[in-house]
Amino acid sequence: MNAIKKLPPPTNHLIASELPIYIEKQLKSHSRYILCYKHLLNQHRNTFVKRDTLIDTEQRVALILTAMEKGFRIEFHTLMNLKRSYESTLFNLREEMQGKLGSAIRVNSNRDLGNLLFNNLGLSPLRRTPTGNSSASIDVLERLRDSYSDVYPFLKSVIEFKNAQSLIKSVKTISKKLDLQDRIHPEFNHSTCPTGRIYSYIQNLPKEVRKVLIPDEEGNAFIELDWSQQELRILAALSQEPVFLDCLDRNEDLHKRVISEMFHKPIFEVKDEERKIGKTINYALIYGQEAPGLSWKLNIPLKKAQELIDQYFLSLLMIRKFKDESRERFLSEGYSETAFGRKTQLDLIGSKRARELRRGFNHIFQGTGADILRMTLVRLNEALVGQMAKLKFCAHDAIYIEAKEELSEEIGELAKSIMEIEFKGVRLPVTVKIHNNLSMGD
Repeated sequence: MNAIKKLPPPTNHLIASELPIYIEKQLKSHSRYILCYKHLLNQHRNTFVKRDTLIDTEQRVALILTAMEKGFRIEFHTLMNLKRSYESTLFNLREEMQGKLGSAIRVNSNRDLGNLLFNNLGLSPLRRTPTGNSSASIDVLERLRDSYSDVYPFLKSVIEFKNAQSLIKSVKTISKKLDLQDRIHPEFNHSTCPTGRIYSYIQNLPKEVRKVLIPDEEGNAFIELDWSQQELRILAALSQEPVFLDCLDRNEDLHKRVISEMFHKPIFEVKDEERKIGKTINYALIYGQEAPGLSWKLNIPLKKAQELIDQYFLSLLMIRKFKDESRERFLSEGYSETAFGRKTQLDLIGSKRARELRRGFNHIFQGTGADILRMTLVRLNEALVGQMAKLKFCAHDAIYIEAKEELSEEIGELAKSIMEIEFKGVRLPVTVKIHNNLSMGD
């Protein structure tokens, strides 16, 4: 625990009113170290041991996250206006639904909706819940709306109601977490996700609600930097798939190129609808989905989904080889490992085996991306020392910086130069968006 001794002591310019805040900050830093070491001890014995620098990175990231937990200033009046607007929308939609469906139907109850749709109206269930009931989740409702909106127009209003429910829930989440200075704090969780991903509830806030998150000072801007197709590029680097590598070298559209290879047609003839199929298959592979998942995503028969998967692997042989070799390694070693040595143990006994194999494959890409994010946070934090800028937030493959508006382009380019690394011969490009005088939602 030597790293804790490096925390700066209170300085003589700290006034009395700031002392409780300082103590709270130090306690948070210490608790993050405790979480970090507890995580290391509870994981597989060799977790993080492969690379000593990863342990050092984990400790540094704990302090960086603590600093970023100062959080966001909230535009309180905008928050209250959103709350009133969503509550009014919710009330009107509830009245409309009860008028169409009867007061006995609770629109906010998936069980009631499922009973109405699949028992009373006789629609075919599209998906089952873990308990075996017919699912009435938002994606199921959207699929039903697309198929039956002419016959059952109330489906559109039900979806609007569900969306309004989600928005008001997000607004209430922010309202509950506001402190006395009208700030919310991200409450990062960086030690429990097996892939190493850093999580905060803020990243799940809808865009409409993120509009209330504003810079700390007038004249400041948010700089948004995110890696483009990071996980697919990690797949290209680790598998050394020639089609992927050639496509990236030529700066071609990766999803169109996949369809071009699968169906033996020139890339310029690939239509937008076909590109969507290529994109869905590419990401389905990384997230470990098989034919049933792809069938649902593309709304196609199970047999057709399996044919697409088979054709994908016939066209991309090195990816097929990489997946097969990874599977064999999981079975022999009992864990999955990122390119930087982060391991997660897999429970490969019994009925969990297929799911755990999919999780292990996904861990390679999500976990490697998480490691890159953590190492980048450390480099960025060092680079911003003395600059009129600070790390503000991070989420999976994106980093946010707050800086003076007049320096935002310069800081953005500096951050981009640090983030755009070459990983095993594959460049990881970064896009930069500067939001001057705008909120996180804009």
